[in-house]
Amino acid sequence: MALTLRVESHFPHLRNTTVTYSVLLLILFFATRWDRMPAVTASVVGAVMFLYYFEQPRRSFKVRDPEAFVAVISFLITALVVSATELRARQQTEIALERKRQTEQLNELGEAMLVTDNLQATVWIATNRSMPIFGMTGSAFYVPGQMTYRGGESAAITEDLLLATSKSKAVYDNGSSGVSIVPIDMGEDTTGAFGLCGSCLSRTVLNSIGNLLSVVLSRVLVSDKLVVQQRMSESLLLNILPGEVADELRTKGMVSPKYFEDVTILFTDFVGFTVSTESMAAEELVAVLDDYFTAFDQIVTRYRLEKMKTIGDSYMCISGLPVRNPAHPVDMVMAAFEMLRVVEERAKSKHGIEWKIRIGIHTGPVVAGVVGINKFAFDIWGDTVNFSSRMESSGQANRINISERTYSRVKDFFDCSYRGKVLTKEKREYDMYFANGVLTKLIGDSSETPPPAFVRRYHVYFQKAPPSFPEFLIERARPKLIGDGSPAEAS
Repeated sequence: MALTLRVESHFPHLRNTTVTYSVLLLILFFATRWDRMPAVTASVVGAVMFLYYFEQPRRSFKVRDPEAFVAVISFLITALVVSATELRARQQTEIALERKRQTEQLNELGEAMLVTDNLQATVWIATNRSMPIFGMTGSAFYVPGQMTYRGGESAAITEDLLLATSKSKAVYDNGSSGVSIVPIDMGEDTTGAFGLCGSCLSRTVLNSIGNLLSVVLSRVLVSDKLVVQQRMSESLLLNILPGEVADELRTKGMVSPKYFEDVTILFTDFVGFTVSTESMAAEELVAVLDDYFTAFDQIVTRYRLEKMKTIGDSYMCISGLPVRNPAHPVDMVMAAFEMLRVVEERAKSKHGIEWKIRIGIHTGPVVAGVVGINKFAFDIWGDTVNFSSRMESSGQANRINISERTYSRVKDFFDCSYRGKVLTKEKREYDMYFANGVLTKLIGDSSETPPPAFVRRYHVYFQKAPPSFPEFLIERARPKLIGDGSPAEAS
């Protein structure tokens, strides 16, 4: 202002123009720092001072002079326009900055929650990260059917308030207590609630938080459902296909047939099944078979075998595919002893019927593959399959009948007795053996399960530990033969 007066003293012709601009700048200065009324007051004072001191002749301003009043009103209008424009611009700037800050806060919270697809992890992140982001002292997240997740000092966010907000689906905002709760739409007519306490948030921010959490949690819940459905689909696929075969089908869309030069196949069949079940109701029959076959499934899983199929009362499983296993003959005979034990224990005590079972085992090559397009079926083909079935049908009740090829692979682990020859459909004769139990010398005087000598031999032969060992085999190390040991009539 002093510089302006100095200029006017040297350049009189610039006096009115310079002073006018100076007063306008002064009004603008006041308007940017004060509210509207102080700015208007300053403009009136500035106008009067201008007219009184700088109008020619100096100090000629008269209160009753109409021109003076017009000049004052002109300055007043100018001040109003300038201050209103500046105030509106300042307010819009503040609103824009606040919206930017809120957007950055919401983006920060959203990015924090997007790092996981797990519901519990997402809720935990929302509960704990929202406090420092929005400057709160406590938070709580109510998820229907689960616990309420809390963070910080959240005692003011009561369970009743959360539940009421969830039911009403309306924002709860108590400015006096600093508690704000928003409903969270979680899909499928399920509504949760998220509360913050410590300071007041605008309704716009609260609605934005609710919308953000609803979108993120809906995505997480959909992802969780997809994971569950995928696991169910994989589980169903694994019920009909071995794991490696299912993986190949998923990745390639097809399964290439494979030749396995060395596997062991087991067949079982209940003796006199048709006669013994004639008087049973259908529900009871299915329940009994399910009980036996469920126990067989557990044994198969324990010995890492592959269940192939059940046909009526017959059960079929295989060892040595799709993952090759050099110990497959020994593992299969061990599993057969456990299956026989299941039948012996449940025959009378559980069902009131003395069920007996034939078990046949053979070792040899097979071709394996998946057939069908509408209903996949993993199957095996070859003479080994037929001869394994022949071992079962040529066996005796509650005995494990093994072929000569299987015997040659397990004789160093099990006590076996020769029982004669069997005639195949091709009119060829093959030797058969009964597997009676573990060799006595592999048990000795040890009471440990599995016996150390058995474990050592198993490890020497196959470079690994046995998958399991039935304790009862120690008790029946060398059982007496049942029956005359002669082969059954071959059909």
